[in-house]
Amino acid sequence: MIKKRCFITLLFTGVLLFPARGWSRPPKPLAPNYPLRLINYIYGNNRNGLGDTPEQGGTIVSCAQNAKGHLYLLYTGNRSEIQVFDQRGEFLFRFGEEGEKDGQFSGYTCTLAINSKDEVLVTDVKKRKIWVFDQDGRYLNAFSSIKGLSSKDPKQDTYPAHMAIGPGDRIYISDGRNGHVWIYSSKGMFLKHLGGPRPGLFPSAGHVRFDRQGRIYVLEGIPNRIQVCTPEGNHIIYIGESGNREGQFLRISGLSIDSEDRVYATDIVQNVVQIFNNKGDLIGVVKEYMTSEGEGRNFFAPSGILIGKGDIIYVTEQSNHRLVVLEPLQKSDQGVVTD
Repeated sequence: MIKKRCFITLLFTGVLLFPARGWSRPPKPLAPNYPLRLINYIYGNNRNGLGDTPEQGGTIVSCAQNAKGHLYLLYTGNRSEIQVFDQRGEFLFRFGEEGEKDGQFSGYTCTLAINSKDEVLVTDVKKRKIWVFDQDGRYLNAFSSIKGLSSKDPKQDTYPAHMAIGPGDRIYISDGRNGHVWIYSSKGMFLKHLGGPRPGLFPSAGHVRFDRQGRIYVLEGIPNRIQVCTPEGNHIIYIGESGNREGQFLRISGLSIDSEDRVYATDIVQNVVQIFNNKGDLIGVVKEYMTSEGEGRNFFAPSGILIGKGDIIYVTEQSNHRLVVLEPLQKSDQGVVTD
């Protein structure tokens, strides 16, 4: 009887323990461990010269920085224009407006990007165009986002959502309708598309970014992940998945990469920024940032992120009508994710 009990005990222990060696450890709950320090907030201005407030203002949908460090904020909806600020957040000028003429927006723009000539490119979703301006806001030209459509595309329409400037000033435009990333020359000539029926297809393609090796990172909103591809568009890895724990997203909303190829992604529902290395390993979680007085403040619906010059971090809070400008604390002060 004792031998039988020992056998049952060993068998039960084996069932519980031995298979577990092959299981991956479940992700831990989200816990802040990567502090950032607040530099300042940047708010827009209305046409009367009055500053926006957290309670009222225009809807910021995209942010980019030029060689001088000037910040270009794209507004859409109730305020279709671009506002320009210096690095300190001082308002400089605005340009763009809603209308039907060349260089005028439809009221449904999605993103802007700046090339090596400091030209400003804007995706106009409704007009299916990409508008091009010089750094002072003068209209230069435009090109259509439907040039790459073929008879094989599931939807004979494009959705020119997010955009990035790649090596050689090539223009990468995500098209969530057809699961592609379109590639255009710096002059707006269609070259090719990335995407296909297997890994490499980009369901609900969003933000596009590049690391120092030229690898392509594409935010995929529906599966809540980032797909990493070779410069040729071949799938390498996925970063993230759906969930509410470390390395998971309830609604991934923004993507950027710093000078050390660290990958920053915002979650507009969980109100966090998660940071990964370029292998997809989680480095840190930011739930709040610190003011100069040592006060902790939480993110509120962070919808996008830009890593600018000097690895300064700009987080877009659409609901608060502002950019949150941040810098990392000293590395010696930063926590790390531990097992």
